Amino acid sequence: MRLSNFLLGLAIACFTLNASAEMTAAQYKQWAHADNNSVYAAYITGTINAFGWANGDLVAKKRPALYCPPQTLAIGNQNVYPLLDLFFKNHPGISDDFPVGLAILRSLQAEFPC
Repeated sequence: MRLSNFLLGLAIACFTLNASAEMTAAQYKQWAHADNNSVYAAYITGTINAFGWANGDLVAKKRPALYCPPQTLAIGNQNVYPLLDLFFKNHPGISDDFPVGLAILRSLQAEFPC
């Protein structure tokens, strides 16, 4: 039993070594506007939500925010797609494997500085 569990774990590890959970610039450029129900749109939504929670937590702890949007603005994909498009347009030399999560953060910081 232990051997079979070990072999199963080893097999899973081998298959996941090359897997990447990080969306890249190349993937964004190819898929982001094609399908709002795609895994890529969900990734961007999740990243935006995570940054929103992190930002709110920082503010609650009286620490500097990551970015400072107007309090009446709900940030979602509809706001972030144009920011990402502008980010990649303004940084044409960015590699295809640049993480979209970091591009989202930098875009939000540029659009909503504190």
